[in-house]
Amino acid sequence: MSKATVGNPPQVPSAANEPQGPNDQHADRSDNCEPRRQRDKEPVDEIAEEDMNRNFDEEVLDLAKDKSLSRKERAKKKKALLALQALVEEEKERRTVVELDAKLPRPDWYTSDDDDDSILSDVEEEEVSDLTLQPPDGQGQAFLILYTVLSFVAFVFHLTSSCPIPWMRGHGRQYGVWRAKGGGLPDLKVNNIHDCSNEMQYWQAAAALSVISTVVSCGAWISGVLLYMHKGHMGASFALSFYCAVFSLASWALVVALYHYFRCGKGVFANMGVHLDAGFALTLIAWVFHLAALALLGIHFLRFWTRSVHSGKLHPMRFVYVACLIVAMLFYCVGMAYRMWSKDFPLVKASVTMWHVEVHDKTTNLRTFLSRRAYKCTTITRRMKVVAAFIIMSLIWMFFALMLGTGACYDARLVKGSLIFGYISIIFAPVAWITLLATRDGHLCTGATPAGASAWVDMGYNGIPSGIDNAQIRFDGYTLKEGFGLLVAGWALTTVAVILETLFHSS
Repeated sequence: MSKATVGNPPQVPSAANEPQGPNDQHADRSDNCEPRRQRDKEPVDEIAEEDMNRNFDEEVLDLAKDKSLSRKERAKKKKALLALQALVEEEKERRTVVELDAKLPRPDWYTSDDDDDSILSDVEEEEVSDLTLQPPDGQGQAFLILYTVLSFVAFVFHLTSSCPIPWMRGHGRQYGVWRAKGGGLPDLKVNNIHDCSNEMQYWQAAAALSVISTVVSCGAWISGVLLYMHKGHMGASFALSFYCAVFSLASWALVVALYHYFRCGKGVFANMGVHLDAGFALTLIAWVFHLAALALLGIHFLRFWTRSVHSGKLHPMRFVYVACLIVAMLFYCVGMAYRMWSKDFPLVKASVTMWHVEVHDKTTNLRTFLSRRAYKCTTITRRMKVVAAFIIMSLIWMFFALMLGTGACYDARLVKGSLIFGYISIIFAPVAWITLLATRDGHLCTGATPAGASAWVDMGYNGIPSGIDNAQIRFDGYTLKEGFGLLVAGWALTTVAVILETLFHSS
């Protein structure tokens, strides 16, 4: 019996038991680490500096001549060497790009994407907004200081004008957005102006916009302080300044319109020796300050907020989305003040709005405004309140969608929040205009109007308040007008904008 049959079978020497040269050491280390694809082009951790100077082509040729390894082992080591070679080539390319980028002329405050600590993902929602970053070393701080000061002064002016100070004055009487007093007449709150609901609504709208301007201008001032402290957001500051200018413009424009408007036969303020006073002046000056602050912010942005060419690109569809929301809000606001439906009679023209009924005498060209309470029908009063409430709620949600949509033009993470508010807004609005249709086409209240109790009923002028409790109201023959059309158009525009933004965002 030979030794081969009695002893242990002969061991085939393996690569692990053989002495390893320098090339084999590199190959083993390459075999143990799995190469990773660096999507953000950061330095590859598993590459040593000695790997950068290796000749991989020569090592592959030497490996092919190494007969001490089996074919399977040589193939495995060759695969590992080629993978490591690919990583080394990628690292060399990255270093070349960094060297070339460093040689380009740049301002002192310039930073490229390779200098940022954050890792930008291909997924759009994870992009970091460039509008939260600012140039260091005090670049453009003078513009931010002026912007903050102007916004603060405008806020103080708005706050003062929202207090009970006169917006008009004449013959010893003061007229404000909350009440009128003096002149030997009793004090009259705006809510108690029952002889002209149109005048009351002008004052109420001016007061509401004045308060909104105060709140938004306070936000603009705070945003300026945050920008100066390098903690603000340029998009939010632009949006707040823009809305300040819009709301303050609407506030003083309403007062000017009322100043020249015929007030239900009570005369025109401009023809009664009444002049505009402190509240109007403060609001007008604050509006000018907002325009100046907006211009300064734009100059600061264009001069000092330049970023790398690798920064995230803008999305035109989101600007279109924001523009559609702004137009829809204007449609809602204007539509709420205009006629829902009207009808021409031989002597008068009756028009119904959400707030009052206007009776236009064609002979004398005088207009009489009757509040909705003049119907003395709780059904129409409640329905009009429901319509107003749902339109206002839709406007509020749309405002939130607009604010987030403005920020989403630069930061994609805000898109989802804006779309959520947008969908809520388009749910509220149809309830309002469907209720309007049901009111116009239905017969409200059931009481009969005795003959001779109302001249309008005797002449067959339906839809005009008769002053009789629970009297039947019919709007037969009334045609829908621009107010209703603007509400529906605003809802349709919002719906299309939200759906398109959803599709573009998801694609």
